[in-house]
Amino acid sequence: MNLIKRSLKFAIISRLLILFVATLTVIGFTISVVERDLAKEKLTNDLNVIGEILANRTIAALVFNDVSAATTNLSAAQFHESIEAICLYSQNRAFFAHYYRQEGDISCQPQIRDLADSSTLYLDNGMQIVKPVWDGTEIMGALRIYSNLDYVESTQQHVILVIVSAILLAIFAVYVIANHLLKRVLAPLQHLHTTAQHITQNVFSDIRAYKAKDDEVGQLVDVFNTMLDSLVDEHKMLHVSEQRFRTLADQAPIGIFLRDENDNFLYVNNSWQKMTGCKLPINMDEYKQKITHSDKLRAIQVFEHAKTANQSSSVEYRFATPQGKRKNFLEKISPITLDNGQLSGYIGSVLDITELKDARFELERMAFQDPLTGLANRRFFNEHLKLEIANAYKLKQQLAVLMIDLDHFKRVNDTKGHEFGDELLKSVADKLSEVIEADDLVSRMGGDEFMVLIRDIDTLADLDTVVKKLLKAVLTPLEHQSLLDVTASIGVAVYPKDGHTVGDLVRNSDIALYKAKDYGRNQAVYFSHTLDSEIKNKVKLEHKLRRAIIEDELMVYLQPQYDAAKKRFVWAEALVRWIDNEEGFIPPDKFITVAEETGLIHELGLLVLRKVCQYIKTYQAELSENGIEGVAVNISARQLFAKNFFDEVMAVIREFDVPPQKIEFEVTESLLMENAKQAVEVMNQLKAEGIKLAMDDFGTGYSSLAYLKHFPIDCVKIDRSFIKDIPHDPLDMELSSAIIAMALKLGLEIVAEGVETQEQSTFLHSQGCRLMQGYYFAKPMPIADVLTLKSASA
Repeated sequence: MNLIKRSLKFAIISRLLILFVATLTVIGFTISVVERDLAKEKLTNDLNVIGEILANRTIAALVFNDVSAATTNLSAAQFHESIEAICLYSQNRAFFAHYYRQEGDISCQPQIRDLADSSTLYLDNGMQIVKPVWDGTEIMGALRIYSNLDYVESTQQHVILVIVSAILLAIFAVYVIANHLLKRVLAPLQHLHTTAQHITQNVFSDIRAYKAKDDEVGQLVDVFNTMLDSLVDEHKMLHVSEQRFRTLADQAPIGIFLRDENDNFLYVNNSWQKMTGCKLPINMDEYKQKITHSDKLRAIQVFEHAKTANQSSSVEYRFATPQGKRKNFLEKISPITLDNGQLSGYIGSVLDITELKDARFELERMAFQDPLTGLANRRFFNEHLKLEIANAYKLKQQLAVLMIDLDHFKRVNDTKGHEFGDELLKSVADKLSEVIEADDLVSRMGGDEFMVLIRDIDTLADLDTVVKKLLKAVLTPLEHQSLLDVTASIGVAVYPKDGHTVGDLVRNSDIALYKAKDYGRNQAVYFSHTLDSEIKNKVKLEHKLRRAIIEDELMVYLQPQYDAAKKRFVWAEALVRWIDNEEGFIPPDKFITVAEETGLIHELGLLVLRKVCQYIKTYQAELSENGIEGVAVNISARQLFAKNFFDEVMAVIREFDVPPQKIEFEVTESLLMENAKQAVEVMNQLKAEGIKLAMDDFGTGYSSLAYLKHFPIDCVKIDRSFIKDIPHDPLDMELSSAIIAMALKLGLEIVAEGVETQEQSTFLHSQGCRLMQGYYFAKPMPIADVLTLKSASA
């Protein structure tokens, strides 16, 4: 600042001096020129006067041709220092006489051309005046006077000396005055400079400039001090704002950074350092080296685009920290530009999305992978099958879709627990994967259902070989763990003959699987259009059955049971019958199966129970007269194991106010074995209310003799398959006798079903079976026909 101050003072003084010197120089030059002209004019006048005088004096000498007199007259010029020589010429323009101050400098020999020509001629080193000599009106000759300019030069030198002296005096005066004035002006400015310099070192200083006078400089001091107060306030606010920003940035969960226009990091917060493992100082080139090679070029392109396009950009990349960790970053960068558009740096944020990416990967994996077995799931299978169908279409190949369902898997969970069931599923998944080729696909669709995709099938014989291997593979997981009978049913659909889309192939393989289970399980069934027609018919039948149940179109027939000892009817079995408006009579085995498969059996069973209770309440007296003490109702597994089965049964019985002892539930042997424990619990509840229980189709299902003593049953019904060939089949006779003997030993009632001849009745009665049911005694009939049985039997 001192240099600046001195330069300002020097500039002001020098400019003032230059101004004054220039002005005085111009004035002096003007005066010098004027004085020179005046000196020349005075010298000319003097010479003209002298010339006039000498001309008058030389007239007589010319007239009398007196050269000596003329010379004497001309020598009077010696008294004028400026005259160097005088030449006198006669009337004939010839040289007559002369005066020389010094000999040899000037020659008068040249003749004068015109005696009457009066003239003044300035030469380089002097002046020449020609004066004619007149005697009245006659010209007598002429004078030529040669003069130097010493007078003019001396006069001019004097003037120049005066002017230079005046200029020097003016320079001195101006310097003194300017220096004094500048000291007065610059002293407050010097104090302003000192104050400003102190403020630059400490912006919060309370030092202010001193105000000496209330003049323009004083006003400047006031403005300067006000400006300092404003700067202090702004710096305090800026400092508070910066502290807030730093606190906020350092506590932010995301990484925040600031870079200059050359990509040098100026600031990074704590989160950025923790995420990247880097600390300042670090330049952008070092940072880029830690970006994964496959992502580096793309990240750099985004950075450059943000710079050239002057707009915010974001990029995702993988980053290797100095500690060896690999992370996924999402960086957003925004250029910082000045008002003139010039780039001044970048501000940005970095978000660690490693966990998010891992979670997304896991979700994607879960979206396409079964979490239990690790196989592909339904979604992946369908999408993969779609691609394989397109590929098979191009290559004109066949492929097969196999739907595999484990038989009786529920029994495994019920008897061994769900953990064992999960282990079984994983083992099955491994075995199925071992059977197929690497290019084929096994997936778990859910529960105990698997799907298999077999590519590039040459012949159906080759496919059948694979199918058999898959059936065999299902059994191997249980070889060393259990004797449970777990097998598999497989439905097969082949592209393109069985369908051209994912939906068609999956649906048709499901139809084939359904038929495999219908045929007795543990086998594979190939889809055919015949099966498709059957399924469509079943679907149609299901809709009609649902409507029939809702609109109460089903009828309940009763088939009486005959007591051979009492020789009268004592009980009856309720059998549902359906006469459709379109198809006529629909056999029970046809629609009961559909009801079982679709879940309508529960509504159907309650419908039958309600009808039976209504019959008993309405015709109790008439039925008693015919000897019928109660009615047996068949129940299915879905009903027995339903959550609210017992409560619903008791609600119907109480609604019609029917004694529970007049109701008997018939359950099949195989039904009880599906979940023996739960079956016993429900049966005990029914038994406690007085409801009778009978085991239907005894001997046709699983060997339940070991469990028979645990079931609270009252009656055993011998299946018609053991009765129909009596007396022609000795084996049936032996089996029937054994069943009757065992039941009697256990104290159970025995009802023989399907009795159609006198021989069958006689044989059964002889073996101890007194209760019989069949066409020989009575067919299933409407309630109105049952009421007339008394007269008919009589």
